[in-house]
Amino acid sequence: MFIHSIFHRKSQKPAANRMGFALRTVRPARKDAGQLLKNIPGVREKCVGTDRLYFAVRSLGVQGRDHVLQYAFADDRGNVVMSAFVRSEAPSALLLGCPAEDLAMEPLDPEAFDFIAAKLCGGATLVAYQRVLQGGLLPFGAARSAAGVECAWRRFQQTARALGLSYSPRDPLTLNDCLSLAGLPVPISEDAALRALAIRSLWRWMDEVD
Repeated sequence: MFIHSIFHRKSQKPAANRMGFALRTVRPARKDAGQLLKNIPGVREKCVGTDRLYFAVRSLGVQGRDHVLQYAFADDRGNVVMSAFVRSEAPSALLLGCPAEDLAMEPLDPEAFDFIAAKLCGGATLVAYQRVLQGGLLPFGAARSAAGVECAWRRFQQTARALGLSYSPRDPLTLNDCLSLAGLPVPISEDAALRALAIRSLWRWMDEVD
């Protein structure tokens, strides 16, 4: 889903290693934005709770006075339906900094992204690698409109015990660890879109072996 097309803005081509995009937007009124989103292909008004969206959030550090996050969502068919960079205020980390040239364009403002994410997630069951840590980073509109949030990390532990897969319960179990134990490809980078697709692969593998 091309976020920049929603606001009729042209953007420069992102860096090759970015699977998303972002921009600064004029914050629209709720009524106008909602009407606009209804006409955008790929933004769902309704979907059943069994329709899953796999998502990942990663931090890109601090840029100016804002913490920049990348959100990515993949559907059951293996499509990355959205990847976006979003501003989040981080007053405690103002001195860390993040080079402006690290992003090809300006991140979305939180309110603008909240509208989009709420429409995208409406009625869907969201799947994160860690439900509490990742789910806690969802914007309010997305969390409220979703049917629920499931945890791939917890489910994998149950599946691994049932299959007799060997891992140390005392060591942190990362997404890459789970993928390796399942014999699945590991993402080549920390890009949130790649991680969302990896979570989908892990979840579907568990569907097959459970």
